[in-house]
Amino acid sequence: MHGGSLFYYDSAGSGAENGGKTIVLLHGLGDEADTWRYLFPVLAEAGYRVIAPDLPGFGRSVWKGRISIYVQRKAILKLIDFVLAVHNTEISIVGSSLGAGIAEIIAAKRPQLVKKLILIGGCFPFSGKRGKGSLALLLPFVGKKWYRSFRLNHEAAWKSLFLYYGNLNGMSSEDRDFLRQRVIERVESKNQERGYFATMRSLAGLLIFKKNKLIKKIKTFPGKILLLWGERDNIFPAKSTSLLRDIRPDIEFRIVRDAGHLPHQEKGKESAEEILGFLCI
Repeated sequence: MHGGSLFYYDSAGSGAENGGKTIVLLHGLGDEADTWRYLFPVLAEAGYRVIAPDLPGFGRSVWKGRISIYVQRKAILKLIDFVLAVHNTEISIVGSSLGAGIAEIIAAKRPQLVKKLILIGGCFPFSGKRGKGSLALLLPFVGKKWYRSFRLNHEAAWKSLFLYYGNLNGMSSEDRDFLRQRVIERVESKNQERGYFATMRSLAGLLIFKKNKLIKKIKTFPGKILLLWGERDNIFPAKSTSLLRDIRPDIEFRIVRDAGHLPHQEKGKESAEEILGFLCI
């Protein structure tokens, strides 16, 4: 793919036969496709073709070209078009945090392409303001100094994850070991450092310059939308969804109990049940 290599998991060949339906799973900022490790097999076993990429600049998708939220949208659309060229399939997109925003701009760009949107821990427009801390990371040297400090202190990198979970210590030792290794690999990667900050800058630009246009597109999006939220999400609290829910009163809103910002990791079974229930409507 122009600009770099796009890594993705694809359940094709595993017997997906659910009426030719495909689910695309998009991870959040600084994450990768493995965030869906509990949903992927459940959705595939339910008969869906499931595709989960590492977004350009993250995980195993090494990107030498320009990175932005629009580049990521283009890469995912190219991947979807590749699938559509071979199979007559219905597309639904599940996005987590940043991935939810990318899912929305894909739906805004190609509204007839996406049948259903499932947004987890992220949406646009949102109510309230983002924290000053996240804005400070956009300043030259401030963000990169913070990011690179974790290379000298892996324990601090590990502890930075606790805010994203309702109860990280309550997860299995296998999960904790997996997440610890992943966050260390992430902060050590120059590719992912560049992807992280380039994506943040482009997202800020979208919120400033494309806000009204995107609101109009989401308001008229013909597909169905589900907001799936962790009860204990401290990164993007459920109250942040009120503006989108006012704009789209037809939106379904469901809570995953005792979960944080990443309910699909923390409460995989419950999240999968909610998603499958919505997809079957």
